[in-house]
Amino acid sequence: MQIRLFSAPMALCLIASMLMASAWAAEYPLTITDSAGREVTFNQPIERVIVTSSDAAEAVVMLGAADKVVGISDTVKNKGYYFPDLKGKQSVGKWNALDYEMIGAIASDGEDAIVPDIVVIGYSYPDKSYGIYGLEEGLEPFENIKAVALEFTKPQNMTREIEVLGQILGKEEQASDYISWYDEKINSVKDAVDGMNLPEAYVEWSSSGGDISTLGPGSAFDQVLKVAKGYNIASALEESYPKVDWEWVVTENPEIIIVRQTQPAGHTEIGWESAPSQEASKLQAAKNELLDRSGASGTSAAKSDRIYFIDWDIMNGLDQVVGATYLAKVLHPDVDLNPEEVYREYLERLGLEYPEGRTMVYPEIED
Repeated sequence: MQIRLFSAPMALCLIASMLMASAWAAEYPLTITDSAGREVTFNQPIERVIVTSSDAAEAVVMLGAADKVVGISDTVKNKGYYFPDLKGKQSVGKWNALDYEMIGAIASDGEDAIVPDIVVIGYSYPDKSYGIYGLEEGLEPFENIKAVALEFTKPQNMTREIEVLGQILGKEEQASDYISWYDEKINSVKDAVDGMNLPEAYVEWSSSGGDISTLGPGSAFDQVLKVAKGYNIASALEESYPKVDWEWVVTENPEIIIVRQTQPAGHTEIGWESAPSQEASKLQAAKNELLDRSGASGTSAAKSDRIYFIDWDIMNGLDQVVGATYLAKVLHPDVDLNPEEVYREYLERLGLEYPEGRTMVYPEIED
């Protein structure tokens, strides 16, 4: 028998490592409180995960648990450039119309009884059919499938949701590491804009046939805008996603106009190709259409040429910290922040390369 001896320093390091591993190890049964205020108890470690949103998928991948994912929604599949390790996973339908029979088939994996090592991560939205209670109802015929509400959309909930996900996945150490990085970058934004004025901003969520929606109080964007030191002209409205008249926008006379831009289905790269490019030309055409609206050219935003299109991928999910940094630079051009560098660090953590020659904001902003 061979006996291995350790020096005192080596022994201390070994003991420290064992203690650290023990500190992070979860004990079962494990009970967490999700973002809908529901207590969910797990009786054994979670080895399989179904994600119904790209924001949840991003969080799972960031914590190093991509190998646990066994099912994805359409929004994750459509964002394959962000999730190369997930895009080939089994689809469970649309984010707001899930295929529960498929979820049941995945969970049972050909067996009579479902092993309770699986969780479905969904939205809160208690009043929506695709919210957590609708998810619970859809999963009711299948025993042993847990459902949790974790959204990763609002700054005020971000660190708590990451902590909870870390507990569920047994990735507490990775969650703590990301939270430290996230807090550092968010505090950098807050410090950089401290004492700045509050430029009045209008964000356009959607516009179709004269029907315009913006983002009001309680929305994730409203919270991110506050972090970046801006004033939302819709903050006095009652709804989180109110419909407004363009005449109202003109009357409010925002200093900055921000238009939400989402990537079309089949898009294969992060952001847009920098100008001159076809993508930049399309964005400029969209900007011109906005300026053609009645009274638009007379707004402060138009007169100072402060109308921006933002790729909304960076405004939700864990990369919201990237969006907050870009937004602070849009609101306060002279602020000492480098959004590109923050995004580069973020993508490295996600295991992706920064897309050279591409931009997340149009027109591009100076670093």
